[in-house]
Amino acid sequence: MFADKGYSSRANREQLARNGFCDGIMSKAPRGLPLMSRVERGVNRLISSVRAKVERAFGTFKRNYHLCRARYLGQDKVELEFHLVAMAFNLKKCWAMVK
Repeated sequence: MFADKGYSSRANREQLARNGFCDGIMSKAPRGLPLMSRVERGVNRLISSVRAKVERAFGTFKRNYHLCRARYLGQDKVELEFHLVAMAFNLKKCWAMVK
């Protein structure tokens, strides 16, 4: 489970461990201390490289496909819209790879 450092808390990390998820929450320096350790910075760099790929896709959905807000009422319609946009996104990426 990957998450931003805003979710970095002992309670969240314990809940991930209880439910059997790998802890991918980015670390942040405790208040009053100047820097994180070298290991924590390295782990944050690894996590951010994975998260960047996922966040890029969601940014494209918002920017190019206008998915900032739901256009329809009802979960079924909103899910259908998201799935259609995801299919269009994947077809566009596939076409770019074929060219």
